[in-house]
Amino acid sequence: MRTPGSRRRLGSSATCAQCGGTDAIEIRLRLNDDTEVDFHSCEHCEYRWWNADGELIDLTAVLDLARRA
Repeated sequence: MRTPGSRRRLGSSATCAQCGGTDAIEIRLRLNDDTEVDFHSCEHCEYRWWNADGELIDLTAVLDLARRA
C-alpha cells in the first residue's frame, strides 16, 4: 500500500539478508528508459540493497542503468 504523495511502501514484504528484519523501507525508482529498480533499507541494521526485475543487483549496476537512461 502506498501513502498519497509518497514513494514509501507500507507493509513491505522484503526480508533483510543481514539480520532477517521484515520492516525494510522500499523505494521504487523509474529511470528515464522506464527501467524500474527498487531500493531497500533495513530499519534494524541499516543494510541496503537494490533489485531490478526481482533480482538482486549491486549499486554499480544501478548506476550503469541510470547512465544509459
